[in-house]
Amino acid sequence: MPTYLATASLILFTGLARAQTQASEASSEAVVYLESALDQIEEGSRVYSTDWEALHTKALTAIAASGAKTPADTYPAIRDALATLGDKHGRLLDPEAAKLMSTKRPAKSTGLLVVPRAAIVAQVFPGSPAEAAGLALGDCIVAVKGVTGFADLPRFEFDRLFRSGQLQDRSTGPLSLTVRTGSAEPREVQVPLAIFDEYLAPTGRLLDGSIAYLELPGVSGPKAANYDDAVHELLGQLDDGTLRGCIVDLRRNSGGSVEPLLASIGPLAGTGKLGAYVSSHASSDWSYDAERGSAIFEGYELANVPSPHPLRDDLPVAVLTGPMTAQAGEALVVAFGGRARARRFGEGTRGVPIGSTTKALADGALIVLTVTVQADRTGARYEGVIPPDEAVAIDWNRFGAADDPVVAAACRWLGSADRAK
Repeated sequence: MPTYLATASLILFTGLARAQTQASEASSEAVVYLESALDQIEEGSRVYSTDWEALHTKALTAIAASGAKTPADTYPAIRDALATLGDKHGRLLDPEAAKLMSTKRPAKSTGLLVVPRAAIVAQVFPGSPAEAAGLALGDCIVAVKGVTGFADLPRFEFDRLFRSGQLQDRSTGPLSLTVRTGSAEPREVQVPLAIFDEYLAPTGRLLDGSIAYLELPGVSGPKAANYDDAVHELLGQLDDGTLRGCIVDLRRNSGGSVEPLLASIGPLAGTGKLGAYVSSHASSDWSYDAERGSAIFEGYELANVPSPHPLRDDLPVAVLTGPMTAQAGEALVVAFGGRARARRFGEGTRGVPIGSTTKALADGALIVLTVTVQADRTGARYEGVIPPDEAVAIDWNRFGAADDPVVAAACRWLGSADRAK
C-alpha cells in the first residue's frame, strides 16, 4: 500500500467529509493526495496568502470534474492552486524532475557558463576542459548531441547540462557540442568533465576618465573567506581620491555565498541597512558596518574585512546586470537599490531574488514554495526579474572590452553624474 494511504484516517474526515460532493467522481486516493498537497502549500507559504477554504474547494471540484484516480491526475489542480496563490516561483515537480533537482551537482564539470535560451558562452573557466577544448567567450552552441531542444530546457536543467554534463536521466558524461564562432562554419567540439579549481577572483582596473571597473563573480567554498579582502584591496589600488565613479559588473555573478559579496561592496553601497529578506511574518535585515568592515545579518557578523577600504558612498555607481545575474548576485543588485547616485545598466537579472523551500509529497513529487523575497533599504520588494534602469543589449563577444556597449553606457552616465555632483 502506498505510504500516503497510511495517512488517510487523519485526512479523510477533514478532506472527504468537506469535499464529498465536490469530489464524488475522484478516487479517495486522489482526494487524500490532493488534500495533503494543499495542506503542505498552506503550511509552507510564508510570502503569499489566499482564501484557503476556497482554494481547497476549487481544487477538489477540479479533480472531480476530471475524474482523477491517481496522484499524477491531481497535478494540474495543484499547479493551478499555486497559480491562484500568486507564488511566482512556486512550482510542482513530478517525481522524475524532483529526482534531478535533488541530485547533488557532480564534482566534475566542464568549466562553462552558458547564457540560457541564447546558448552563448558567457565564461570559460581557466584550466577547465572547456578551455582545453578551445571554447571561448561569445561562442554560440548550435547543438548538443543527444539533447533535442536543449535551449528550451528549464533553467535548472540547462545549467546542469552545460556546467556538469548532466542529462535529464541524471547521467553525466562528456558533451558533444556543435559550436559556431562568429560567422565561421560550425565545428564539432568534445568537452570532457574534470575536477579543477573553479574559484574566480574579483578583478578590477581603471578606465579612462578615472572610473574604476570591478567585475565581481560569484563565490562559494573555502576561498570565499578571502574574497571580500581581495575586493577591498582592489578598491584601495584603484581609488586614489580622484575617482569620478565606479562600475560594479555583476553580469556573470550567478550566485554563491552572499556574506562575502555584501562585505565586498559595502564601501560603495553605504553603511547601515542595505536590504532584507522579508516574508509576511518577519523581516531579516542585512547591513554593512563601515568602521568594522563587516557584513551583518540580523545583528550577527557573518563576514569581516580586517582592513576595510574607507567608505565612499557619495561616489556614483553603475551596476551592470544580465540574465546570468542570479541569487546572491541579485542580492548585490538589491543592496544598491535606493542608494542615491546608483543606476543599473544592461539586461534584466535571472529573476530569483528569493528564498525557497521544498515540500515532499508521498509519490516523490516536490512542491517548491517561496518563503522570503528580497527588499532594498527603502523597503521596495524584489520578487522576480530585476530590470535595468537603462536597457542595453549585452554583446558577449565584446564583454569587458573597450567597446563593450554596456560599459560604454555606464561610463557616459557616470561622467554626467560626476558633473552634476
